[in-house]
Amino acid sequence: MDAQENDLSNEAAALADILKWSAELPAWQRDALRRLCGQTKLEAADITALVGICKGDAAGVPLDASHVRDPAASHAVVSLGALYGLSHVNALAPGERLSFGKSGLTVIYGDNGAGKSGYARVLKQLCRARSPKGDAILPNIYAASSGTPSASVDFFMGGQKRSTSWTQGSAPDPMLSAVSVFDSRTANVHVENTNDLAYTPQPLRILAGLAQACQDVKTKLAAEIKVLQEQTPAILSKLECKPDTPVGKLITGLSGRTKPESVEKFAGLTTEEEARLQTLNTDLASDPARTVRQLQGQETRIKSAIEQLERLMAATTDESRAALRDAHTHLATARSAAAAASADLFADEPLPDIGSDVWKALWEAARDYSRASAYPDRPFPVTGTGTHCVLCQQPLSDEASNRLSSFEAFVKDESRRREQEAADAYDKKLEEVSSQAISMKYLAAIVTTIRDDIGQEEVASTLRREILYLAWRLRAILRTHNLAVLPDLPPAATISLDLLRTTLSGIATRIEGLQSEASSPQRVALIAERDGLADRKWLGVVKADVLAQIERLEATEAIEKASKDTATNKITTQSARIAQALVTNRLRASFAKEVDKLGVAGLAIELQQAKTSAGVPFFQVRLMNKPSEPVGKVLSEGEHRCVALAAFLAELSTIDAQSAIVFDDPVSSLDHLHRDNVAARLAEAGRTRQVIVFTHDMAFLLLLDEACRPTKDRDATPVAYRLISRGPDNAGYCHQDPPANVMPLDKVIDGMRAHLANVKIHHERGDQAKWLREVTSFQDQLRTTWERAVEEVVGSVLRRLSRKVDTTGLIKLTVLTDADCTAMREAFGRCSALLHSQPGEINPRLPAPSAVESEIDALENWIADIRTRQEAAA
Repeated sequence: MDAQENDLSNEAAALADILKWSAELPAWQRDALRRLCGQTKLEAADITALVGICKGDAAGVPLDASHVRDPAASHAVVSLGALYGLSHVNALAPGERLSFGKSGLTVIYGDNGAGKSGYARVLKQLCRARSPKGDAILPNIYAASSGTPSASVDFFMGGQKRSTSWTQGSAPDPMLSAVSVFDSRTANVHVENTNDLAYTPQPLRILAGLAQACQDVKTKLAAEIKVLQEQTPAILSKLECKPDTPVGKLITGLSGRTKPESVEKFAGLTTEEEARLQTLNTDLASDPARTVRQLQGQETRIKSAIEQLERLMAATTDESRAALRDAHTHLATARSAAAAASADLFADEPLPDIGSDVWKALWEAARDYSRASAYPDRPFPVTGTGTHCVLCQQPLSDEASNRLSSFEAFVKDESRRREQEAADAYDKKLEEVSSQAISMKYLAAIVTTIRDDIGQEEVASTLRREILYLAWRLRAILRTHNLAVLPDLPPAATISLDLLRTTLSGIATRIEGLQSEASSPQRVALIAERDGLADRKWLGVVKADVLAQIERLEATEAIEKASKDTATNKITTQSARIAQALVTNRLRASFAKEVDKLGVAGLAIELQQAKTSAGVPFFQVRLMNKPSEPVGKVLSEGEHRCVALAAFLAELSTIDAQSAIVFDDPVSSLDHLHRDNVAARLAEAGRTRQVIVFTHDMAFLLLLDEACRPTKDRDATPVAYRLISRGPDNAGYCHQDPPANVMPLDKVIDGMRAHLANVKIHHERGDQAKWLREVTSFQDQLRTTWERAVEEVVGSVLRRLSRKVDTTGLIKLTVLTDADCTAMREAFGRCSALLHSQPGEINPRLPAPSAVESEIDALENWIADIRTRQEAAA
């Protein structure tokens, strides 16, 4: 082990090193360390307070030397003398003095509620023992007035007596930190949630608590940031301002460092600026690109109207009427020629109208059917032997075959072809002319375009009349062109399209100008000015929200900065350093020895490093043969307590000075086997240092009494007993005498003699009532003492409240005779008869003091005689 490890090889030195190391930590962590030195863990209220310190909302109380064990105390032998002057400590009676034996064992017994725990709490405060939350000393809640708990203590350091006073909340004498206190609730060995038995020395538990506090504080700070972020108004989440305006740049770059003055500078408009904004909005109301699209739509509609009107005028001219009539006349001529040819050719046929349009349609259908289905691979018409008519499905005769051939020849005849061509020409011309008609819907659209888009309402009205006239003339042409005599029509009209063409030219010019204007520097500058003014007007509306957001951002940035102080890297380094120095081979060896002395060595237990949490190493108690098995499942509750005691005593072995040790109920939940071992170990410790034991367990008290007695193998351990009792109004009354069950018989007998000397005056004065009460008391004491005398006689083999049988003391029972038993029974009977009335006596005579004294003498002589013989037999 190097020099550095030697310097940290005990708890006091490690805590002092933490104190020195903490000087560079953030204020809130130093406050957390102070809290952790006085309590086992941080509660929710502690974390809330630490968050406030971390944020700078409150001042912390940093860890200082008064909160940790003084390293100098490790090199001094400190023992306790007396605790006195207690004030406002629970319901303890004032003016009481609890003294401690200068060496050996001091056993302080008190029943539940007697006030024993109040004295133990004061000692924990004086010796800087960590306590569970809620274990602070409270004043008497039933007292008329309350104050701060305080006390005085006498102690010895190096044989020199010193005194000090203490008030809760103030630092006790640093040398008292040399006194070690064992409390199972804060033991360094504890059962974890995983049923593992963990060993964590106090310095490491403090650092682990600090690491956990870092996580808790960080979580709290993150939650506060989230709350602030959720308060951002929607109007600032989806900005309406332009990103490149001064306001847009200000809002986009908003932070906690943004000056409110800069917001005030841009928020709102003056009257002149408001007027300027309205002017700009009017001037720039039409978007050039949008206007271009609108003009292009007008241009398309006007071009379409011009084309339509041009076609309408062309269709209604006399030339168009003549051309349509010519086409119809040509068709009539061709049709007459074809009919004449048909009449001559088929005059002898049985059915009329061969060659008519109806017949021709029938013939074309027959041709299609023959080619597609009946005779697809033969030319139409198919004639000859074995063929059938495609119309009547009858076999063709020679006459029928000739008729079909003549029909087909007629259809292919030149007259019929010319008729078809004339018909096609006419249909085309008719379609060409009739398609120029203008519907009323389209007429309304043209009028609307001229009236609304061009703004020429009179022209639109005139044009409507002219279009309606041409439409009427067109319909007349279509109805009359096929008449034998053409009726006269009003002359054709011409619509002037100059205005529309001029408008088209103007639209094209505007489109060209607008397309170049959209990107001109002048327009860009005006748009920028308008946007800047509009955003300032918007900022004036949301100014309160923006200023509040700056405050939120400032708070968020402050919390984020504070959150950086929750890093645990320094804690990790310090924990590893202290763990290496504290949990050494020497400590492990001492732990193994203590486990052996306390009777759990059969489980083969050792300390092993098991894990690291938040950078803090943790050690666990492991079974050597099955290190993976959770020890918590194997050990009983009593064995847990023994392991915790073993670790406590092993840690003390690393300190050379033998200062006092205080145990607060060390055997609660222990079975009888482990109680014996613990009693023996405490008695052993009492032979080299002051040991103070608070207990409410009478059986354990008797075990301690027995363990302190000398044997062939060991010297006696000095033992002193104190009794704490309660009265009707207060608790904590201190008595120098031990409980009656363990007071030596000689002292009991001496006490009865002294008491008899003081009260026999009642008999001498004839005060029968008072003397009756005293005789009754003596009767009970004598009977009880005779029972204890019998217990002492057989105690060499078996003692009350103990399950141990000492077979080596059996020889002492051989000295007993029948006379001893007879004498004991007769004396016990006399005690019972001291107050028995005789038959017929109404007011029996009370025994004189001499009679009581005789019974005390008989008891003393009986005990002394048997003791002498037993000592000779041993």
